[in-house]
Amino acid sequence: MSNSSYVHLEVLLVKAETDKALLLVIDGVEGEYWIPLSQIADSDDYKKGDENVTISVTEWIANQKGLS
Repeated sequence: MSNSSYVHLEVLLVKAETDKALLLVIDGVEGEYWIPLSQIADSDDYKKGDENVTISVTEWIANQKGLS
């Protein structure tokens, strides 16, 4: 990962996963968001079915998805 700043998201559920992204249900935000694994710090730590976790994503992707 680059030296990007990170935004910490309170994730209610990791709803789905692919080889390239996670589908996140985020606390306090309506909807579901596909986040590329390349934009998630320590992405190997998370998998489908994880609940109530804090996931750090790059500030860039958080801004692009309207999450920051």
